[in-house]
Amino acid sequence: MALFRVRLATRRDLHLLVRHRRGMWESMGERDGRALDEGDRVYRRWARQRLTSKRLVGFIAEDAAGHAVASGCIWLRPAQPRPGFHLRPVPYLMSMFTEPDYRGRGLARRIVRESIRWCRDRGYPRLTLHASTQGRSLYRSRGFQRTWEMRIKLIPSKRGSSRKRRKRVTSS
Repeated sequence: MALFRVRLATRRDLHLLVRHRRGMWESMGERDGRALDEGDRVYRRWARQRLTSKRLVGFIAEDAAGHAVASGCIWLRPAQPRPGFHLRPVPYLMSMFTEPDYRGRGLARRIVRESIRWCRDRGYPRLTLHASTQGRSLYRSRGFQRTWEMRIKLIPSKRGSSRKRRKRVTSS
């Protein structure tokens, strides 16, 4: 059995975090290469800024030879003040990915465990995420519970849509 360790990411790991995030989207079915390329460019800038300001914390699982085989990040999201909550950021778990040859070995579970520990050690009262269908059982097993969120799509998706835009009807 191979030994693995989980370590914190540095800015030198940015290329890996971008590659793993792209792999996450591909694993969830994203196939539009141009959209993925643009997403990589935007995420690279976004992640670089947040790694530098310590608003993004990455966790990387490495095999015994030191090869990075899985990763995940915590984004310290700004939060609006409300009763019972201060202006402290809210940790958000994101960009979880394991290389296909290393899946099923508990690496994502270890990254989630380290993420929870990191947040607890710093006094954060909660950790949130949006789970893919594939990841839901992992998060449930670590104590995450579903919450209620609603949304409305304001702009139709360009990809996969063969419907023509409807003309706006105005009354006179």
